[in-house]
Parts: sequence; C-alpha cells; structure tokens
Amino acid sequence: MNTMATPATEPTDYPPPTTRPLAVPAPSGAWQGVSWFAFTLGAVTYLFTVWYAVGITVGERYFLYTAALFSLYGCLGVSKVVRDRQEGIPVTALFYGLSFVAALAPFVLVSYNMLFDSTLPTSSRTLIGMAFALTAYATLGIAKNERDKACVRPTALGGPRS
Repeated sequence: MNTMATPATEPTDYPPPTTRPLAVPAPSGAWQGVSWFAFTLGAVTYLFTVWYAVGITVGERYFLYTAALFSLYGCLGVSKVVRDRQEGIPVTALFYGLSFVAALAPFVLVSYNMLFDSTLPTSSRTLIGMAFALTAYATLGIAKNERDKACVRPTALGGPRS
C-alpha cells in the first residue's frame, strides 16, 4: 500500500495562452488623462455629495464611503482576473468569483440604500449613484493603463531591437 500523498494537479480548465505579443504599446497620454480625470471627477463628486448631503446620518455616510472603497478594490480585482485569464495566467475559480462579488456587492447595497432606505432628495441620490459608477468604471481604465505601461518594451514603441 502506497502511503505517499499524490501531488495536487493543476486544474486544466484554464484557457490557452493567447498569441498576443508580450510587448504592448503604451496607452496614449489622452486615454490616461481621461481615465484619471474621470476617476478624480467621480471621486471628488462622490465624496463632496456624501459629506454635504442634507439629512444623512453619520452611519449612512460611513456606509457609503466604505462601499465606495470596497467597490474600487473589487474593480481592481476584476480587472486583474479577467486580464490574467485572457493571457492564460492561472486564476483560481474562488478568486475569480470573489472578485466579481467584491465589485458587484457594493453596487447592489448602495442601489438598495438609494432606492429604499435613503431620505435624501432624488437629485442627491442620482448624483451619488452616477459618481459611484463613474469612479468604479474609471478604476477599470486606470488599472488597464497601469498594466499596459508595465508591459511596454522598446520594440513595442518602435525603438531599437535587442
């Protein structure tokens, strides 16, 4: 009887590596600027609107701030796992699923709060929701830009080949 444990095997459900070249062109300055502008506009609008909202409780204010931070982290996680899978880098199903939960749960919680539990005027609720969504979307763009900048090689920019 063999008492030695068999080594764990890697899951085989990962997609094959793409044929995408390792060197990618750097994102344009315009795209990087728009991504950071959208993030800044959304974040400042969200923070300002929640801070100066009339009739909001301290607990609700802290809830909205915490949900925004959790959502940004979740969006970064989704950006990572989706791109890793596209590039054939192994990602566990648990991390893949939890990344989507971390990104979507704050949207569900804030939406429910804005629709059913909030005493804010409709205009404030709408502004908070749009700023929340804009910030989350811009986070995905910034994450893509940073990853692309990390993959830039001189050959992708038309520089000398080594």
